Amino acid sequence: MRLLILSAFLSITAGLHEGSFIPPYQEGEPLAMSVVSLDPADFRGEDVYRIEFDLLIKSGDIEPGMIHRSLADFQKFDDMLHSRFITFENVSDVVFPENPDIATLNDYLQTAIAHQEVFESTELQDFLGINWSGFDLKFMESLPEFMKIVIPQLYRAPEFAPEPPIFSCEEDSITAPETPFEVYTYLQAFRARGNLEEYLTFFNTFVSTYPAFAGLEDDSDVQPAGVSVNIPSHFNQTYVHFLPGGYLNGHTVRISYLGRSKFNFLHEDLLTEWLIKLHGDKKPKRILDIGTGPGFSAFVLAKLFPDAEVIAVDLAAPYIRMARQWQSLRNMSNIEFYHANAEDLSWLESESFDFINYAYVLHEMPAENALRIISEMYRLTAPGGTMNGFEVPYPDNIVERLALVEFNTWGHVWDAPGEKGPEPYMMEYEFGTMITQALDAVGYKDIEIVEYSYFESVFIATKN
Repeated sequence: MRLLILSAFLSITAGLHEGSFIPPYQEGEPLAMSVVSLDPADFRGEDVYRIEFDLLIKSGDIEPGMIHRSLADFQKFDDMLHSRFITFENVSDVVFPENPDIATLNDYLQTAIAHQEVFESTELQDFLGINWSGFDLKFMESLPEFMKIVIPQLYRAPEFAPEPPIFSCEEDSITAPETPFEVYTYLQAFRARGNLEEYLTFFNTFVSTYPAFAGLEDDSDVQPAGVSVNIPSHFNQTYVHFLPGGYLNGHTVRISYLGRSKFNFLHEDLLTEWLIKLHGDKKPKRILDIGTGPGFSAFVLAKLFPDAEVIAVDLAAPYIRMARQWQSLRNMSNIEFYHANAEDLSWLESESFDFINYAYVLHEMPAENALRIISEMYRLTAPGGTMNGFEVPYPDNIVERLALVEFNTWGHVWDAPGEKGPEPYMMEYEFGTMITQALDAVGYKDIEIVEYSYFESVFIATKN
């Protein structure tokens, strides 16, 4: 039985390097299960018991599965069982072992599932890590979809985390699909208000298992020749999206990379659709992509305009290392990725870019920093050239802007005490940067706002 399970799980990780493991999403009805071993500690440092089970899947076949659960998980399951199944008198025979080990925990589990109500329960399915993937979550697609993320009553998350993935190398963290555990981790971030410290401990501990995309200590391996990069103090002080250590922590690269399934304008298909719709008639020869991150928009631009040279920059060196690896895997030659601070791109010649793009950048910093980037964008835009920004909306209505601030900062702006929300710089963006006024002030013309969703607008401007 265990050999069959091992074979099934190895087939899921085929093509990965030794040591990497991608747990499959499994859906079906459990038939039998047993606690078979005490395995080495998980990412939390807790020893975990391996539970193996048989699953009746939709096709009628029987599929093997496994999950790791800590002793604390077993105790939580027991608490749930006795609090939620208390109306069933015979559940009192399910007694948590005084000296838990493989044998006694297996006996405990067999006694619990002997009760039909327990055996068929959602609680047991969550305990086994089955029948929940989170892949139906749309996150930022629309406000109603986002409400499912932040309001637990609108969308049920499992009581227990699914099996976590393991990555032994950077390439696997680029090529492997998102796992239910990672969706669960992302979801819990937006529900962490009131217990943020506890969540961040969990988040940081897991993210630390990801590859670090490390390079030279001074990051010169990814910088333009002869150029050093100044890191603004805010960038490593208050972090957006709950990222532990912020973007400078290379362990956060994969979790940000997975944002392409959550943020509209990180979807390459959607980026392609809108860039064609708005700029498909243009023929730029030189393109600058600011705040490229792992390179989402840079790859789209390079594909749409194959004759153009694309320069893509980001303030986080680990993200540039990831982008370069991804570029090699995709075999795209017309992009150059650099570690650089967009507030000072003096190593690039003035008025040398026909098209300047950015996505989700200016709202992630204090206003003074954002305004310097806008000035640099204008300096670098060639006469007749275009600036295109996929960015957080800037409504004319002050009440709407205040609502965006409160909704995203949890009432605690970036430099104030308190549990900060996912976008701690939103007050700076909405009432300091004031993007349309800032674009006008530096000299851009034909400023246009294309509204897309509650979370995004497209800002377009030209330089005469």
